[in-house]
Amino acid sequence: MTFLDQTDRTTLAAARLFAGHEDGTVVGEDAGMLMVASVRPFLRSLFYSSARRFDRAVPAEKAIAAVRSFGAEHGQQLNLWASVEGDADLIAAAEAAGMSQGIELEDMGIASAPAIPTPGPEIELAEVRDPEEADAFAEVHRALRMEAEQDPETVSHFASHGVLLDPHVHAFVAYLEREPAACALALRHEDSAGLYWVATKTSARNRGLGALVSAAAVDGAFQAGAKSATLTATALGAPVYRRLGFERVSGRVRYSF
Repeated sequence: MTFLDQTDRTTLAAARLFAGHEDGTVVGEDAGMLMVASVRPFLRSLFYSSARRFDRAVPAEKAIAAVRSFGAEHGQQLNLWASVEGDADLIAAAEAAGMSQGIELEDMGIASAPAIPTPGPEIELAEVRDPEEADAFAEVHRALRMEAEQDPETVSHFASHGVLLDPHVHAFVAYLEREPAACALALRHEDSAGLYWVATKTSARNRGLGALVSAAAVDGAFQAGAKSATLTATALGAPVYRRLGFERVSGRVRYSF
């Protein structure tokens, strides 16, 4: 199985897990597409109000029609996330249907656990194992939402107790001077894992905390039996993951109506 297949498989599992723990979020599967209508859409995310392919044998035009129909049914404009290397037909169909291209991200993979950086004396690394730690994880993301003047409750889509305390999730929080400052989670699915929701508060950046929580989460998944890990990175985050040993798998582009 290729890293691209693993990226698709783990991210689809993550989408189902996150959506399944937020009341009111609707998940649909049709024409080879997994589609999510979120309670509180967050337009730049891989997981909110999103569509992603799970069966490349279905004609791309049929898949686009299913995405349009599902979005209209639930009153949302879905983000379609397509692999540059794996979904050329879907991208062509999206453009033919008048969908607009947005941000391009980078799918990356690693076949062995990364080394965990040594934190400084003012930093404490903790695995999320109870509701209090889960709330600290959510606090990091809420702070960033509020700073960007966005709805802080959108974090309930993934930073819930149900998600973070799931036995297949390996989530970590880094504390800076006893305050939650950074976090990340890895979801273990079969023999692979996906790294998601890496975040660092603005006031705590440039201290290596993103790399620390990312490496810890991925290592946790490997220790529990994962044989590989994948992620989807922004241009800003990709160099951090490259230093941890991740390599490029594919581009990942967003389309919307």
